[in-house]
Amino acid sequence: MLLDHFMIFMFIIPLTMAVGTFDGYTTINNNNIAKPNCPTVCGNITVPYPFGIGTDCSLDYTFNLTCNTSSETPRLLVGSLPIYNISDSELRIVTSISYRCYNQGVVADEYIDWTNLAEWFTFSVKNKFTVVGCDDYALISDKNKDGFSSGCFGLCRQASSVPNGGCSGIGCCEMSIPKGLSYYDITMGSIKNHSEVLSFNECGYGFLVEEGRFEFGGVTDLSSDYWDFQSKIRSTMPVVLDWVIKSEGKCADKDTECKGNSSCYDVEDTGGYRCKCNEGYEGNPYLHPGCLGQSNSS
Repeated sequence: MLLDHFMIFMFIIPLTMAVGTFDGYTTINNNNIAKPNCPTVCGNITVPYPFGIGTDCSLDYTFNLTCNTSSETPRLLVGSLPIYNISDSELRIVTSISYRCYNQGVVADEYIDWTNLAEWFTFSVKNKFTVVGCDDYALISDKNKDGFSSGCFGLCRQASSVPNGGCSGIGCCEMSIPKGLSYYDITMGSIKNHSEVLSFNECGYGFLVEEGRFEFGGVTDLSSDYWDFQSKIRSTMPVVLDWVIKSEGKCADKDTECKGNSSCYDVEDTGGYRCKCNEGYEGNPYLHPGCLGQSNSS
């Protein structure tokens, strides 16, 4: 089961980021996207097998998604996490933001995030752990991975010294995460509880985000209240998850999910395997009858 520790208000933030289709597969027609009689889209997001909306439409429960139609725009969810798009090796989902806000030298408000993924999903190394603030440090830790813990500082003394763009450590810092991360929690702290920067920076933030998506807005970001800042991040800036078939499985196993005219390849960093169409073929390698040749695609 995929567990999360997100605040409820994240689900009322409009998801305005452009969404995509199953990037890694060239789909021939709607019949080779999903199992027969199963939905192929939720809103404008394509849902390709082995994923499916409902247990009868997915490979197994780990790929079972939900299409929430209670709002004006249908929303695709894995567990309770909104999905931006699905590719042949990745999911992009909404991020969660830890924060700590100060007033007169004491903590006025805070939310500290932890997220635990099912073993079939891991956080991609395409993500960066990012800290925003002028008197802040944050640690990201994984209790499930050899005691991994690392972090960085966001520091500055005056608004005029804060650059726009780039996380160089002045008001914003970022760092890489290890391969295979499936759990993390965040620890937030401050050196002087913002007592010397409170006039332009009340809060510090820590979050995972896809590399290249977050552009530090300088003093504008530092002086924003939490609601404005988290709306900016969640509306356009995803976290990338890697997915595999059977985290303990290998291509050498007798039975794989790779169908006709496709090949299996092991995913060395996280375990498990994926399937891909052979050269000259296209379609969905997980779905019977498998990939089809170019001459059969018309």
